[in-house]
Amino acid sequence: MKRYQFWFLFWLPWLALIVTVIVRKDAPFPWIFVINTVILNLIAINIRRKQVGLNRTSALKAMVPGVGYHEWKRLYFAKP
Repeated sequence: MKRYQFWFLFWLPWLALIVTVIVRKDAPFPWIFVINTVILNLIAINIRRKQVGLNRTSALKAMVPGVGYHEWKRLYFAKP
C-alpha cells in the first residue's frame, strides 16, 4: 500500500462520518458508524505497520502524540 492510499483509507471513513452528522442534524448520534470508522482505521494502520516493518508497540508509540516521533514519521510518511 502506498502512503497516499493509506492516507485515503485513513481519512475516508472520518469524512463519511462528518458528512453524515452534518447532513442528518436531527438524527441521533450514529455510534455504530463511529465504531466502524475506528475499526477501519485500525485495519489500515495494521496493514501499513506490517508494510513498513513496525511492531505493535512501535505503532502504538507512533499514534501517541509527542512520544514516538521517529516511529510516527516512519508509519505515516515512509516510502515502502
